[in-house]
Amino acid sequence: MQVKQICHIVIVILGLWAQVPTASAQTKYTHVNSNEIKFITVDGKQSEVLVRSWQSKKQFGSVTIIGPSDTSADANGLASYLRTHINPRGWASISLTPAKGLYRPNYATQPEDISKAGSEQITLSTNKSTPKYTSEQLLELRNFQQAALSEAINQLGSTVGLFPGSNILVAIDDSAGMVTNLLYDKKIPMPDVFVVVNPYREFEYLIDPQSQRKSIAEQLVTMSLPILDIQSQDAHPIAIAEAPTRLNYNQVKPPRYYRQYQMSLDFSNPSGWEEALNQIEGFARTVIGR
Repeated sequence: MQVKQICHIVIVILGLWAQVPTASAQTKYTHVNSNEIKFITVDGKQSEVLVRSWQSKKQFGSVTIIGPSDTSADANGLASYLRTHINPRGWASISLTPAKGLYRPNYATQPEDISKAGSEQITLSTNKSTPKYTSEQLLELRNFQQAALSEAINQLGSTVGLFPGSNILVAIDDSAGMVTNLLYDKKIPMPDVFVVVNPYREFEYLIDPQSQRKSIAEQLVTMSLPILDIQSQDAHPIAIAEAPTRLNYNQVKPPRYYRQYQMSLDFSNPSGWEEALNQIEGFARTVIGR
């Protein structure tokens, strides 16, 4: 009798434990329909993917959206707007949870622990100033985040397959810098259209020169796929500073394969989001001929 009771308790506990990720996601995304929340496993942990079907008689394909790092799959601003407003225009939306913490290093090693390799080296914080860090630490963290992002994107094949047609890949801010590198290294599938929004890599110059990647401009110019480069005036200073270089490198391509659109409006209000959506849809439909 006692054995049966113990077994029953174990089964109940396991059942409750299995429901924790779903319950947590539903709490996190209370504003999202539960049938839109899907899960993938990244680095051994569950990660949310938000999927919305097309809501139009026209069915062009799907848009995969990756917001800035350290945000959610429904990040406030442009990412969330695209996710919920492109569906009536004939595109399904697939929103990934972005990778966490690459460009927010805050090293909290205690003086007595300095000699202990690998101990308390990296603690991330978004509300504290960034103290000194080493090239090795930045490189390790960068590689970890890119590996996680690659793992996540490579699990989307079956989901993208639910929506036949063209696939647009939209990456925003520092995620755009990482996705560009993953495409350049051929570590993720090539989309039919690639959209970068305010792309940048904040601390690349602090990494040892031998481990630095080619610039975003240099990587984009090697890609033989249609690229829309959206740049807004409220972007990260590095993205703004590098926009002319991206244009100069890539203007050798025909307009169908590269277009840079500089917005006078910022992304802090819906009018800017709608303008970006119009540009993405217009460019994509020009490319696919529909």
